[in-house]
Formats: sequence, C-alpha cells, structure tokens
Amino acid sequence: MPSEIPRRPSFFWQGFLILLPVAVLAVVGLVSLRQEERVADIDARRRAAQSAESLARAVRSFVNDELRRFFALQNDWMNGLHPAEIEIWERDYPGLKLADFAASPGEITADGRQISPPEYPVVPVPPPWFQELSPAQRFQWDAMRSATNLAEMKKRQQTFFAGNPPEDARLAARCLTNSPVQILNDTRPLDSESGISFQTVACYRLLSAKNARLSEPLLDALWRQTIENPSFVAPKLLDLAEGLTADAAFRQKVLRMRMNWDARLRAQEYLAAIRRSPDLHPWKEQEWSRWVGNGEMLAMLEPERFPNTSQGYKVRFVPAAVAKGTFAKALEDAKFLIPEYAAAAVTVDGMPLIPGGDEKDLLGNASTTVTIGNLPFDVRIFLTSRERMLSTERRRVKLFAGLILGAVFAALAGFVAAQRAFRRQLQLYEMKSNFVSSVSHELRAPIASVRLMAENLAGGKIPESRRQSEYFRFIVQECRRLSALIENVLDFSRIEQGRKDYEFEPTNLVALTQTTVKLMEPYAEEKGIKLQLAPVSENIEWNVDGRAIQQTLVNFIDNAVKHSPQGECVIVEIGASPMALRLSVSDHGPGIPEAEHEKIFERFYRRGSELRRETQGVGIGLSVVKHIVEAHGGRIVVKSQLGKGSKFTIELPARSQHE
Repeated sequence: MPSEIPRRPSFFWQGFLILLPVAVLAVVGLVSLRQEERVADIDARRRAAQSAESLARAVRSFVNDELRRFFALQNDWMNGLHPAEIEIWERDYPGLKLADFAASPGEITADGRQISPPEYPVVPVPPPWFQELSPAQRFQWDAMRSATNLAEMKKRQQTFFAGNPPEDARLAARCLTNSPVQILNDTRPLDSESGISFQTVACYRLLSAKNARLSEPLLDALWRQTIENPSFVAPKLLDLAEGLTADAAFRQKVLRMRMNWDARLRAQEYLAAIRRSPDLHPWKEQEWSRWVGNGEMLAMLEPERFPNTSQGYKVRFVPAAVAKGTFAKALEDAKFLIPEYAAAAVTVDGMPLIPGGDEKDLLGNASTTVTIGNLPFDVRIFLTSRERMLSTERRRVKLFAGLILGAVFAALAGFVAAQRAFRRQLQLYEMKSNFVSSVSHELRAPIASVRLMAENLAGGKIPESRRQSEYFRFIVQECRRLSALIENVLDFSRIEQGRKDYEFEPTNLVALTQTTVKLMEPYAEEKGIKLQLAPVSENIEWNVDGRAIQQTLVNFIDNAVKHSPQGECVIVEIGASPMALRLSVSDHGPGIPEAEHEKIFERFYRRGSELRRETQGVGIGLSVVKHIVEAHGGRIVVKSQLGKGSKFTIELPARSQHE
C-alpha cells in the first residue's frame, strides 16, 4: 500500500484564533463606546437639570436683595434725597439711571379706587363750600370778587360774613384779601370757587410776577402744589420755576421736582391699567404681581388694609430694564452653576426677560418665586454646544477607540508577522530537508569512493605504483573535502547556538593567502581550473582570526572553482590601505542575478532547483563566511553580472572592534 503523502501545514486556524478575539473585542468595545456617549448625554442633561434648581435658588436670593436695594433707593430718590448709594447702584448696572425709570409707589383699593398718588380732576370742579352757598350768599361772593380795590373788597367781605356763610367759605373770603405769601404760610389748603386751590393760585402769582425769584419757602410751596396736592396746573408751575433757575442749587431742586412729577405720572398710567384689571377682585391676602404698560413695568402688589378699613394693595414698580439687569447680574454671579456647554434663560411672571434657545435643546427647568412680591419666575438651561457638552466623553471615546484600533493594528501586525514566520518556518523546514539531503549526498559520494579505492588498494588489485599514487592522492583530496564540509557544518552549528569564538592575533595575511591557494590548487586542477594569486609587493599583517579567514577564503575559492567552466582562471587578490584590508576572489562563471546578491548569504539557500542542480554544496558556506566577516567588523561586497562572472570582496577595517 503506497504511503500517504503528508498534508502541507495550513496557517488558517492559527490566524483565525489570533484575529477572532481581537475582532470580537473591537466590535464590543466600539458598541460600548457608542453606548457610553448616549449615557454621557443623559448624565449631562441630568446634571444640567440639577444645576437649574441650584441656579434658581441662587438667583432668587440675589434678586431678593437687589429688589430691596432698588426700592430703598427709589424711595430715597422720591423724597428728594440722592445718597451715594444711588451712584454705586448705577455703576453696578451700567446704562441704567434711576431717575429715568423711577415710578412713584401707589395705593389702590380692591374696588379700583386710587389712594396714592392723589388724583386730581382734569377739569376743575367747584368745591362743596361754594356749591352750598345760598343765592344771596353767592350774590355777595360775586360782589366781593368784582371789587376794584382792596378796601372795597374788605368792606364787601364784611357784608359776606354777615350772611353767616360756611366756615370754608369764610376762609376762602379771607384768601381773597390776603397776599400770596400769607396764603402759602397761614392758610390750610383750600380750593377756590373755580376748583383750583388758593395755594396753587398764590404759587402761580409768585412765580409769574415780573420780579419773581426762587426762595426756599417758595420751593417748599411748589413741592406741595406739585407733589403733595397736584392739579392740572402743576406742569405750568414747574415750567415757570424752571425759567427762574439762575441759582445752581435751586435749579437742581426744580429738576428733581420735575423728575418726581414725571415718576408720579408714570405711576398714574400704570395704576390705571391695574385698576381696570379683574385680578383685583376678590382681594387677595398674599402678594402678587403682573406686567403693565405692554411689558414696560412690573407691578408688585402687597395686600394692605387702609385706615378707613377698606381693603387694597400697596403697589411698587420695577422697570423691565431694571428687572432684566437684576436677573442678568444674578446669572452672571452664579455662572459657575451654568455648564460651559449651556446658557440660561429667565421668564418672569410669564414674560421672557432673558431669552433662551430652542425648546428641543432644553436641558433643565426650575420654577420658584422671589420673596418680595411673591414674584414667580422660571430659570431654564438650554444647550448651546453639544460638542462641548460631550467633549470630555468624546476625548475618552477617541482615546479608547485609538487603543482599540491600536490593538486591532497590533493584532494585524502580529497576524502578518506570524504568517511570515509560519512561511519562513516552512521554507526553513524545506531548506533543512534539502540540507540533510545535500549533506547526505556530499558525505556518501566521497566516502563510497574512498572506501572503494581503499578496498582495491588493500586487496592488491592496483599493482602499478603510478596508479597507487593517484589513488592515494585522490583519497587525501576527498578526505580534505570531507574535512572542510564537516568544519563548515560544525561552525554553522556553533554560530546557530551562539558558541562560535574567535581568537584575534596579528597574522601575516599574504602568507595565509598563499598557503590557502596552494592548498586549493589540486582541487582546482582536478576541475580543470587555473587558480592564480595576484602579485603582492609587501607583507600585510592584520589582527584577525587566521583560521577563520582561511576558512572564508576556502569557501570563496571552492564556490568560484565549482561555478567556473573548465579552462577558466580564478584570481585571488589581497591589498591593504591605511583604512582597510581587501581580500577578493574573482571567477568567470555564470554570474548571480542582482536580486539574489543578499539571498545567497542566507542559511540553506542555494540557487536553482535541487532536482536540476549540478554543483555540489549544502547552502551554509556563505552564511558562515558572512558571520566570520561581521565578527571581524567588516563587510562583504558582491559584484556580479549574468554571464560575466562574480567577484567577492572582504573589507576589514584598520582597527577591528576586537583589538
């Protein structure tokens, strides 16, 4: 039964087992990293929601303090004070001026009546005392009014008093004969028959006189008639006063009265909107707020019981610009609570005060109220940059993805290296098989020849002395070739095991070369090759291992003789310079392709097919030679062309590393 041909080893399962775990880990790792990014997104949104709660609490505390500060400063300003704290507040809120936004606090009842600031009719209405006069009393009043001089007026005044008019009518009659200064100083506020108070008329007469001048008493009277007891004449009084402001201090006081008047007008406008609101009914026993004036002003209402037991509210106003600046400053002070990838928005009592982003990018929302005015507001945190939100996680993902890809590339590199090593092992296995076959062939042929000749000589079958000498010479030659082959094999084994040692000593290389050439001449003559040593003019002494260099020459000469056709010449040359020693062997054989100049020094490598090879050898000679030359710190230079022969040159440096 024919023997079964062994199967050629396959690398498939080894490669599969190398790549499969890495591929599985890479896929699982990349899927996990993708999932980690989703988890990081959810975690970032959760942290943003928590930040919104903390931010709302921080904003509430800050806004409470700032609103108290604003109301206190506004109250001081309305009372004619201008403390340094107002300037500090205006520096804290650049672009805002308290005077531009101030609105007088107000008081209204739950049924919509305005208590403060006091209302005044646009069209004057006669006061009650005048309407209560009898026809006779009214006739006497008109007569008193029509008097052409003060004496006549006083006389008719007595007639009017005799008619027993009401007390306010008697006081009004006295105002007709008093001077404006007396009216402002000595008379309680009282409306004239036209509905305009006598004090307002007196103030107007003083301000419109030809020689009118401002004074402290007149400014006090002006304050009372414009701020405390206003009427439709108040703007005219302020206009007259502004025309008399030669003194800087007085001018400043009149300017403050004008701003105060404007603040009260603003309050009147906003209070009118609140009084029409259905939210006033029923009366609420807690603070509440609402926007008025198309969102220009925030009204904060505090429940109040007035002296006449009527229920109502005290109203304080916060301009939208002030509210926006306050909340913006609160966010700025608490920006450490806002993630770097987000922005905060604020909605106060349903009005977006600080705008935010798209609702689909909402990360967190928190609602709370400011203690003052029970003011509700929302703080929302919107995503501004998804890249920044996930930057840390993505850096980690990139790092681990890089590690995974690095592992994949390392596995691929290992796979390629293992595959190459596998193929190399197959090649080495094949080379070793060829080596064993070659060694067996190289040993069997000369041993058989030597044994046959020795048996013939021992059996007396070769009686002629000449033939006996040839036999002896052939036996010696074959033994020498066997010795060289065995020496190469032993040296190769020592080199493979790292046990090859060299003994460096000064050596006459010319004499060594000559001896080697003479040693190889019989072998060359047998092959029909002429072995020639180029002339050398001087001795060359070099620090080398003489035996190893001789082995190198023997290998080169042996290869040159084997590959040279009969009748050709192999030339051995030696030369030296101060820098290097050159020892070369040239032949006229078939040459070596340039692509194989490096391969011929590999172990077990032999050109051509083992089945068609005609030259002897086992493929380790040049490998041993390369190791010897490198151990001497030198190199081998190969010059060869197909059909033109080859030249092998050993170059040894002037100072060997082993010296």
